[in-house]
Amino acid sequence: MYKNLNEEKSVYIQLKDGFEANCGQKMYVKDLATILVQNDLKKSIEEIEVVESNENESLHMVVTIFMIIEKITKLYPTARVFPIGNTEILINIIKKGENDNKIWLFFRLFIVSLVLFVGAGLALMNFHADVNMNEVHVKIYKMITGIDEKRPLILQIPYSLGIGLGMAMFFNHIIPRKFRNEPSPMEVEMSSYRKKMDGFIKKHNNKK
Repeated sequence: MYKNLNEEKSVYIQLKDGFEANCGQKMYVKDLATILVQNDLKKSIEEIEVVESNENESLHMVVTIFMIIEKITKLYPTARVFPIGNTEILINIIKKGENDNKIWLFFRLFIVSLVLFVGAGLALMNFHADVNMNEVHVKIYKMITGIDEKRPLILQIPYSLGIGLGMAMFFNHIIPRKFRNEPSPMEVEMSSYRKKMDGFIKKHNNKK
């Protein structure tokens, strides 16, 4: 299956950002890393099996660059492997049956969305009560029209709609993705959160 290496070859390898695998799935070099080598060897190295997840594994596995280098040098002893970038990759194991119950998934999504919606609404109402926003609108309306109106709906309705529109624009959810080049603040925060979580899991696995 593998070609012989009669002369010294240089292999440059860079681990990917992460990988998701099913329980019992075999993972090869091509799944976990990107390699740069002569074309006659690239396919052979990419097909080297690195690790296999099993039923006893936890939800996460950590594979180091040294494990992959060991697999490569075992088949190609004269190869010179140069690692680039990260030294570890986090593998998320998908257990069987985790994605089967769609009703339970949507129920949890509904509960989380409801809690966030109510929480955001209470936060906005508490803020407006603290700063007495209704009195501010009354004064602004009187300054413009000279009329003392206790419920200046002509200001309050556009203001309420503007809050929702402003938040949607801030989170970059109005302009279609194909017309915007930059990620939304929520996407940036989620990416940062994922990197921190991955870092913590890697550190925890290393301690074990």
